Amino acid sequence: MVQSLSPDFRDTSSQTGESGGATLLDRARRLVLPDHGDRPVSERTVKNARSKGAASFRSSALTRRMAIVLPRVLFGVCAVLFAMALGLFAFRALYSDKIYPAVVVGDVQVGGLTEADARDKLSTRAGVLETDGLTFSYGGHTWTPTLEELGGDIQVEEALSEAQQFGRTGDAMDRLSFTGDILQQDQSIPLRSTLDPSVLNRWFDQVDQDINQFAVDAVLIVSGTDVSITPDATGTVVDRAAMTSMILQTLEDLQPLNSELPTSVDQPNVVVADLESPRDRLAGSLGEHIRVDFEGTSWRIEPDVMSQYLIVSQSYVNGESTVDIAVDQEALSDYLRETFAAEVNRTPVNATVGWQSGSGLFAKTPSTEGATMKPGEFATMVSDSFLGDHERVSVPVVVTKPRIDQNNLAALKIDSLIGRGDSNFDGSTDSRAVNISVGVDLLNGELVGPGELFSFNGAIGEITADKGYVESSVVVAERVGKDVGGGICQVSTTVFRAALDAGMTLEQWNPHTYRIQGYEYDEWNPGFDASILQLGTDPTMWGDLTFTNNTDGYILVQSWTDYPHVVVEIYGFDDGRTVDIYDQYVSDPIPAPETAGEYVDNLMAPGTWDIAEYPLNGLEASFMYTVTAADGSLITERYFGTYFKERGLMYKVAPGMEGQSPAG
Repeated sequence: MVQSLSPDFRDTSSQTGESGGATLLDRARRLVLPDHGDRPVSERTVKNARSKGAASFRSSALTRRMAIVLPRVLFGVCAVLFAMALGLFAFRALYSDKIYPAVVVGDVQVGGLTEADARDKLSTRAGVLETDGLTFSYGGHTWTPTLEELGGDIQVEEALSEAQQFGRTGDAMDRLSFTGDILQQDQSIPLRSTLDPSVLNRWFDQVDQDINQFAVDAVLIVSGTDVSITPDATGTVVDRAAMTSMILQTLEDLQPLNSELPTSVDQPNVVVADLESPRDRLAGSLGEHIRVDFEGTSWRIEPDVMSQYLIVSQSYVNGESTVDIAVDQEALSDYLRETFAAEVNRTPVNATVGWQSGSGLFAKTPSTEGATMKPGEFATMVSDSFLGDHERVSVPVVVTKPRIDQNNLAALKIDSLIGRGDSNFDGSTDSRAVNISVGVDLLNGELVGPGELFSFNGAIGEITADKGYVESSVVVAERVGKDVGGGICQVSTTVFRAALDAGMTLEQWNPHTYRIQGYEYDEWNPGFDASILQLGTDPTMWGDLTFTNNTDGYILVQSWTDYPHVVVEIYGFDDGRTVDIYDQYVSDPIPAPETAGEYVDNLMAPGTWDIAEYPLNGLEASFMYTVTAADGSLITERYFGTYFKERGLMYKVAPGMEGQSPAG
């Protein structure tokens, strides 16, 4: 049913000619400005009111439409998201134990495979490359190294782990993005590998050896006195950087490689120009000899000798070539020792000294300093001269002063006569007198240092005929006979008496077996004699007379003969000592046996016999000997006791004549 409009709301626009008509304007006025009453309202106010009303009307309409559409949109979005979530859940469930699809490791498709299957596939692919994936050729050589020989290792497990985690890490959006990515294209993971540089370089070294075209360094050559340089030359070696890059790329691509071996020029480290200056310097060194001097004598060391000990070494360090020229010091030292030691070395020679009344101690013969070459220092000096300006070299030596220096006799501290001994050899045979004279001459001038031991055998040496000794009577093993040097005990007895008088400390002393009355001439009592015996070739087994020089200076033993006397004097440092010989004792004679005896003498003529020894009484003798220092302290003290054996008449017989002498 259509309701008619009230006359007040009819459209009168046709009558007024205005859109909306006055009625609408009036209505607006009443609606918008109710408080104005019957006051007139401006046209502008009316238009503003009309605009606001229209806007309000449109806003209400949009709101009503949004209320209807928005729920429908939200529902659709939720439906899509729910569907996607269901799909993603189903996708993850499907590949829970597999690698996501479209995943490629190197050139191996592993998407959709289990971890074990993917491992087998990758290992198979890597195995092919490890065994026969690389081939290089050059100059007729072919190399097919295994990955192990190159120090390579394809990291299958690391790549497999990365593939397994691909798309499973990050937040939800990352995982959702990955799902979209695999729908568009494969997702690649490199099959990583490593190379051990030390192993790889060893293989490179071997390749270089196989090529055998190394650069050749220039070399400085010394032959005798000639110096030359061998030329340098370039070579060919493997280009290690290029090779390493190729191998790494092959491992990354997992593609076999068959390639020409990349090479580079091997430059020599040492070129001819580097050696020209050292060559000239060395040639100059080998152009002159070296002059060596010692005490007015000169020698020459020729260049060809020095060239034998040259050491020329070349090196290349930090981009610089160096040449070291040196001399083999040890070898040169040996050469100098062998060549010059006999010319230079000498032992010091002591001065011989004597005492002269009125002038004291003097040098009878001059002393000479000893010299010992120092070969090590000598070699250094010769080397420096050779490599330098060839200056003259004085042989370096160690100087050894003589113990008895003619220029320093005062050091011996010999200032006076401190002891004297004498004996009488009247009635001796000519042969015995000769032996006494020889012994006295050998003994004369003997020097003994403070604290040193005097040895009579050491002073006169071995008793031999070549020294002038002759055969004379001796007592050996209690038998009277003849031997070279018989009578020498006259000299040792005289020394014994001088040593007692000087207050020396007697060490070894041996009395005679039988009493020799000649030693008792000039009022010497029995027991003041000393025998020596040189039997055999071992001096340590000889019977000797020894004493210690117990003074603070040297002592000088001087001896001579003034027929019929032997005189021995000892000069030294007079320290105020006192010598006492007391409690002298001489027994009654001990009667000789009344019966005669005999012994066999192998040197006697067959069928003969002779008197060897006449009867001789025995005797005992002794004395005390004390030496006291100036301050009263005891220096030495000793008891000397002698038992002279008695003997009866004794015959000697030839072999086979036993019992046929008068003693038999």
